[in-house]
Amino acid sequence: MGFFQWLQSLGHDADPAKAGFQAQLLYIVVCVGMPVLIGAFSGFGLRAIERIFGIELGKGGH
Repeated sequence: MGFFQWLQSLGHDADPAKAGFQAQLLYIVVCVGMPVLIGAFSGFGLRAIERIFGIELGKGGH
């Protein structure tokens, strides 16, 4: 099973016999945690680039 298939399987109903969508707990954790991790990696990566090249990217052109 690939990574994208695993992510897709998280969105399946926990009990298809019940009405509505019952998300698995891991689905909720991934939906909350994945954006946080992406933001953290992006922030640390940009900070590393700033330190390596001696620039400040967040100044907005000033």
